[in-house]
Amino acid sequence: MKNKQTIYLILLLFFTGIALWGIPELVKTASVSRNRYPFVYFSSIEKKFLFRELDGRKEPFHDDEGKIYTDKTYDAALPLFNFRQLTVNGEMPDSIDGIAIDPRLLRIKQVNFRYSPVEKNTPQTGLYIMYESLPKKAKLESPGDVFRLKDKIEFVDAETNSVNREKSERFQSALLKAGYVFPAQWTYGNLNIRKPYDEGYFSLDAQGELYHIKMVNGRPFVKNTQLNDSIKPAFFSMLEVADKRFYGFLFDKKGYAYILEADAGKYNALPLEIAPFDLDKDEWTIMGNFLYWTVSIRTDAGKHFYALDAETLKNRRYFYQDAAVNRWNVIANRLFPVYLTVKDIDKHSEFIAPRLHFTAYSALWANVLLAFLSVFIFPHRTKKKKIFDSVYSLVFGIAGTTALLITHNS
Repeated sequence: MKNKQTIYLILLLFFTGIALWGIPELVKTASVSRNRYPFVYFSSIEKKFLFRELDGRKEPFHDDEGKIYTDKTYDAALPLFNFRQLTVNGEMPDSIDGIAIDPRLLRIKQVNFRYSPVEKNTPQTGLYIMYESLPKKAKLESPGDVFRLKDKIEFVDAETNSVNREKSERFQSALLKAGYVFPAQWTYGNLNIRKPYDEGYFSLDAQGELYHIKMVNGRPFVKNTQLNDSIKPAFFSMLEVADKRFYGFLFDKKGYAYILEADAGKYNALPLEIAPFDLDKDEWTIMGNFLYWTVSIRTDAGKHFYALDAETLKNRRYFYQDAAVNRWNVIANRLFPVYLTVKDIDKHSEFIAPRLHFTAYSALWANVLLAFLSVFIFPHRTKKKKIFDSVYSLVFGIAGTTALLITHNS
């Protein structure tokens, strides 16, 4: 009898787990809706955010004050974004804010960048490619080996899978000489070979010091960035920009963002004047020109838009748009106080693992109702079993009641 009860409980919990995932997954698939935000770019002419709606409305072009634009006036208000079309039409202005428009300046000062939590939350392979930062040819070439950096640095030949002792010792010696303390906390760089040049990697050592590591003429280059003590690095995203003004974007543990500038052989962390954001949840993009950077930060609640001065990165204008109501969130908050997923539903990570999600206390009413109804759903059971069914439905809600129905005759 005891074995039968144990088997019954195992089956009941198994089907409860399946229902905790399967039922919400089916409902979510049928009801989830993604926010479709408009395309937004800061106008260097109007000094306002201009919107291009993507929902098929009759008048898709407007600014953050509600003014409506035609196709032509919209293009004309964004000359640094539509410069090719305006140049072809002969409508490109000669200067903006007293600064002459130079096609080369437009090209080298253009910044396009996107951050997604997936970059930080997905595990690294631990293998990196060290390109030559001063190649003899015009383009980068694969070195034929990879390196790993944790308790020490080692270069491994990709074909033979053997450690290149000489090269490894050269870089290990250079790291120790520069003051690098093992083990490494993290190392980030741009592995893409299709980039204009290479600046190697930025690595955080065991003491929280950020180091720049690259290879110059076949020799190791290692330097402590000597950041301000108030900055506690959490993540770095390399971006080889055309004008070589900065190395990439640095994010600290408080959620603030900086560009790490190359300043006469030194490293300067220049802050972006934006509110701190959640590195593990929020997405942001930058579209920049030589006058302004348009920064868009997408959160669960809505989207923040900043116009930053391209030189100082000071905030010049701000706009916020609430997220549209998601039908799945409404249903979950009313029916599923807790549910299970195996993938990150918010795309914050590419980990595949069971995750419990807790929604709202308001969803507990469904559990209470099912606990009451379970007495009538299973009328021929003993009083002890009815109490068990009610408590189980109260704790596990729809999933628990479904599991009770499946195992009814067990």
